[in-house]
Amino acid sequence: MHQMDQKSIAAIYHQKTKYYESEMNQQQSPLNWSAQPSPFKAYRSEKKIDMTPYLPLRNNPFTGEPLEPPSEETGYPFSLAALARLLYFTNGVTGILQYPSGESLSMRAAPTAGGLYPTEIYVAIRDSSILEDGIYNFQADEHALTPVWEGNFWPEFQKYCFEDEAVAQCNLLIITTAVFQRSAWRYHERAYRRILLDTGHVLGNLIAYAPEEGFMPHAIGSFIDNALNHLLLLEDSKEAVLSVVALPKTQVETDEQGPTQRYQYQLENNDDAQVDPLLLQLHRASSITQLDASSPLEKTMSVPQSLEEKNTFKETTLLTDDTIDWQKGIAQTILRRRSTRAYTGDSFSKEQFSALLDYAYPDPPLSPTPFFSADVLETYIVVQNISGLEAGVYYYAPKSRELRLIYAGDFKTQAWHFSLGQDLSRDAAALVIHTAHLENAMLAYGDRAYRYLHLDAGQIGERINLAAIRLNLGVSGIGGFYDDEVNALLGLPLEQIIVYITTLGQAHNSRRS
Repeated sequence: MHQMDQKSIAAIYHQKTKYYESEMNQQQSPLNWSAQPSPFKAYRSEKKIDMTPYLPLRNNPFTGEPLEPPSEETGYPFSLAALARLLYFTNGVTGILQYPSGESLSMRAAPTAGGLYPTEIYVAIRDSSILEDGIYNFQADEHALTPVWEGNFWPEFQKYCFEDEAVAQCNLLIITTAVFQRSAWRYHERAYRRILLDTGHVLGNLIAYAPEEGFMPHAIGSFIDNALNHLLLLEDSKEAVLSVVALPKTQVETDEQGPTQRYQYQLENNDDAQVDPLLLQLHRASSITQLDASSPLEKTMSVPQSLEEKNTFKETTLLTDDTIDWQKGIAQTILRRRSTRAYTGDSFSKEQFSALLDYAYPDPPLSPTPFFSADVLETYIVVQNISGLEAGVYYYAPKSRELRLIYAGDFKTQAWHFSLGQDLSRDAAALVIHTAHLENAMLAYGDRAYRYLHLDAGQIGERINLAAIRLNLGVSGIGGFYDDEVNALLGLPLEQIIVYITTLGQAHNSRRS
C-alpha cells in the first residue's frame, strides 16, 4: 500500500470525485438503460442447492406460491435452514416491485444506491454435515447456493487473512465482493464510494442478525487481495473481495485438507464493459498484494486529539438511556426495511433519537477491526425538527452519549442544496453526517483507510436504518452531495472528508421503496 504523502491515491480520488454545482450538468450524462448490468450473477450448475424451502415466509418471494412451514432440520455445526435464514436476512430478496411496463425490481434486505446492488456474497464451508466442503456463490435471485470449488480451503483462508484466529475457530465464512460496473454504469468514478457504503449496509445486516442463529460474527478487513480474488476465480478488474466475515459457532476438530476440484460451471451475462480507471486505481492502491506483507491492522494509529474530547466547551445535551425493544428479534425489522422517498416534515422525539443512536453506536462496538469509528470516523448531526432539542448543528460523542451544539439555527435550505436539491434533506427531522480526517486514518492504514471508513459508515448507516424502522420512523441514506458545501455547514476544513449522510424523519407512508 502507499505510504502517506501528498500524492496518495485516496486523497486524489476523493478530490476528483467531489460534486460541484457548476459541473453537475457536465457530469450528468444520459443513462444507457440497455447497457445496465444485471444485479445478479447467473451461474449454470447441475449442483445448485435450493434454499427457498427454508425461508421463514408464508409465500415464496419469487413465485408468490405458498411455502410449507420449514421443518426443524438438524445439522453440524449449523443447519441448512440456519444458513438459508442468515443469507436471506443479510441480503436476500425481500420484495419484488412490479412496474406497469412489465419489468420488475427485486428489492433486497440491505439498501443500495440507485437500486444497483453491487455486492455479491460467497460462502466458504468446512466440516459440515449438511454441505460439501467448498466455496459457493449465493444466488440471491433464486435463494440458492452454486458451488465454485469443492474442498477444504481453510489453510488458504487462514494464510491470506494473516492467521486471524476467528478463521481457525469457525466452519463458515461470508465473503463480500464488489461487481464494480453495476454501480459505475450510473455513478462512474464516484461509484467506489457507493459500492463501499452498500457493502457496509450488507455487513450491518449480517453482523446484526448472525447472533440470532448462534454465530459470533468477526469482520476481517485485512487480507491478501489478489490471493482471495484468485481463490474465488474473480477477474479483479471487474469484481474483487472487500471483506471477509468469520462466523464461529462451536469448536471443531478439522481433518487434513482433502483434494480440491473446480466445478464446471458457465458464468452468464459477463459483460465486457470497462470500469472507470480512477476507481480501479484506488482499489488496487488500497490492496495488499504481497504474501509476506504485514497486516495493516498490526499498526497503531496516532490520533492528535481524542474524538470524545472534541467540542467539549460547547453547550452539551446528555442523551437519555432509552433503548430499543426488539421483541422477537431483528428479522421482522429487516423484512420491513425500505428507503423513505419523502418526509412529512414533522418531528420525532429526543427519546426516540437517543434510542436510535444507542443502537447505532454500541459500546463496546459489535464488530472488531476493520471498523474503527471510535478512532477516526466522526459524527455530526443537523437537527431540524426533534422535539426536546434545539435546531442546529451538533457534534456527537458516542462513548459519553453527548450532543454538543456547534451552533444553533435553521439550516434546511442549506441541507436541501448540498444534497443536490433533494427534498429528503429539507424535510427530514435530522441528518446524521459521518466525516473523517483522511490523513489521520491513512497514517496507519495507507490508502486502505478509504475502504475502512466507508465500510464502517455503511455499517453504522444500516444500524440507523434498522433502528429507525423499528421505531416506525422514515430513513434514507444519501451518497450524493456537494462535498465542500457540507464541510462549510459543519465548519470543517476540507481535509475532513464527508463520508456519508443519513436522513431521518416522519415518512409519507406511500413513499417507500
